[in-house]
Amino acid sequence: MGEYSVFECRKCGYKSKQIRWGVGQDDPRFRFLPAHCGQCSEIVEVDLTGHDVLIDTFTHSECGTSVLFFQKGRSYACPKCNAPDVRILQKGYW
Repeated sequence: MGEYSVFECRKCGYKSKQIRWGVGQDDPRFRFLPAHCGQCSEIVEVDLTGHDVLIDTFTHSECGTSVLFFQKGRSYACPKCNAPDVRILQKGYW
């Protein structure tokens, strides 16, 4: 089941848009993950539906720049100030 998440930096106050993360509860073929857009300095939502993550390249839908997926970890760095303490707020399921 996928969830809506918001990334929020405890140091500078950066707050991402609401991002879908995971697979859809009504149709598990829909897949989304958060990623970092270096051009926009934002955490963005990336649609993985129908793509091969090992072959395909992924871009930010707004600026067209390649994005970097997050490694699994206990915390994420802020895309604005680079602080290592970004909390993830769950905002429901999709």
